[in-house]
Amino acid sequence: MTLPDWLPPMLDLTGDWDDCLEQLYAVFARDFKSGTLRFAGTPVWHDRTLVDGYEACFWHLVTRDDKRAGERHPDLLRAERLPWCAAILTHAHHPAVTFWRYREGDGRVRSYAWLESGDYVVVLEAKQKRIGLVAYMITAYHIDGSSRRRNLQRRYENREP
Repeated sequence: MTLPDWLPPMLDLTGDWDDCLEQLYAVFARDFKSGTLRFAGTPVWHDRTLVDGYEACFWHLVTRDDKRAGERHPDLLRAERLPWCAAILTHAHHPAVTFWRYREGDGRVRSYAWLESGDYVVVLEAKQKRIGLVAYMITAYHIDGSSRRRNLQRRYENREP
């Protein structure tokens, strides 16, 4: 796997989950709460709703939904790549990133930025706000299996023209 040189290193998340959360939230605050992150010239916003003391968007970037349990659990493969999220958005024009728009089943059009060499994808949705158009952060995750990869490939093949 050859990663682009602009990609920051993954985090070392060995140890206590509370310590890991502190490290992860520092990256999230730097990259997302500063208000300087832009995607194709558009400001990147995120869900600021607090859940257990952290923004809902933060939880979507470091945990995974467990449908059987009905709750989210830490996803270390997703979380250790958190520094990649802003870097991919900043470099979405780079040849290492596959970018497309896809109409979801509910009719919403979402943007995907897939770093295939790192098995990591960032998902955004354009939303109109008082200040104008913003890129609303939906999620980002590590592609950890062939079915997820096939699903993402299918979305790419059925992308918006």
